[in-house]
Amino acid sequence: MRFLNVISLFACALLLPSTVGANEQQKLESWLNQVVQHHPRLQAAQASADKASAELRAANQPLFNPELEFEYERAGVDTKTAGITQTIDWGDKRLAQTHLADYKLQLSLTELTVAQQKLTAEVLLALVTYQASIDTLKIIEKRSNSMSQFFSIAKQRYQAGDLTEVELALAQLASSEANFELADARSELIINKQNLYVVLGSGSNSLLMSLPVMSDIPTSSEYPVKDSNQTLDRLPEMRLALTRMNIARAEIKLRQREQRPNPSIGIKAGKEGNDNLTSLSFSMPLFVRNNLSAEVEAAQLLLIQREYEATSTRQALLAQLTSAEQTLQVNRQAWAQWEATGGQHLLRKEKLLGRLWEAGELSTADYLVQLKQSLDTEESVIRQRAQLWQSWTQWLIASGDIAKWISPQSSLQTNSIPKKLGSGE
Repeated sequence: MRFLNVISLFACALLLPSTVGANEQQKLESWLNQVVQHHPRLQAAQASADKASAELRAANQPLFNPELEFEYERAGVDTKTAGITQTIDWGDKRLAQTHLADYKLQLSLTELTVAQQKLTAEVLLALVTYQASIDTLKIIEKRSNSMSQFFSIAKQRYQAGDLTEVELALAQLASSEANFELADARSELIINKQNLYVVLGSGSNSLLMSLPVMSDIPTSSEYPVKDSNQTLDRLPEMRLALTRMNIARAEIKLRQREQRPNPSIGIKAGKEGNDNLTSLSFSMPLFVRNNLSAEVEAAQLLLIQREYEATSTRQALLAQLTSAEQTLQVNRQAWAQWEATGGQHLLRKEKLLGRLWEAGELSTADYLVQLKQSLDTEESVIRQRAQLWQSWTQWLIASGDIAKWISPQSSLQTNSIPKKLGSGE
């Protein structure tokens, strides 16, 4: 009965329905934020956003500094003059440049958000795979122990004349196969742990020591999506596509204003001999040989490209959302059905198999076939749970709901653009 008790106790622990409490979900959120806040990938994205913020401040500066000029000429009459020249930003190129830099800052901030969400999804998926391999190893360890005890009991029954030599050989083969599977499971756990270690980035050791529990799927108030259009509009990938369109429009405006020449005005004062000298100057470049129309055309074509890319992105995001929602629904239904009936049925079957074999009412070959089927089902339960977590994570990304699981990383504020620039477009 010792062999039967080992299987029964383990099956009870594995197959009881599990739920996620608020405290458990809070631990997972806290752990994810620790990963995101200190990850090198996010620090690089933050540095890019900081750079874009500095470029915005630079773009908002005046385009031209005044030029100071001194001149001394010694001839029959000595001439001394001092003057200042200022080039004028004609056409508000500075405002157009600032507008463009502001959109680029928005792009960097959105890219930071995308990087946060993608990293969070990668960490969740790696954590799910790692914990699934831990659970699988536990099952296979129990299987190996059970098969060893089964082989030991089979040898006793063979010596007592209750089993044939063929049945004893089957028991030995089953024990050897379980040991091989145990080695494979341990190798897979090592690989998945290393993959998780790589994804976690800096501080991996401490983060691995405080892994959160992922026993079941947390609920979400946003599932299912009520308005797909609103959901798509707020997705960072869609905002990226729209911001790239705005950048293209701002570049068109800048290139158009660059077609307007920048005149320079100067004033000089000095002495020519004993006479006072004052002069005014005005100069303007002539866009005769190159009127910069090619640059405008290139910017317009870039906008057309960005518009098509935005349309394609929206179609891809809608397909991703639809697929993720349907996949999650299928996996949730399958898991609910299993929790309702499958666990208890499998537990009763394993108890019955053990009693029948020990009583001699079931052959060793039939017992091994049916027991293997039951143990394979237990492994399938773990895979299904992992698949449910994976489909839930994919839905979080597709719906944008994953943003609720991470804290904002950037404290940058987008500088407001003067209204007259927008009206000038």
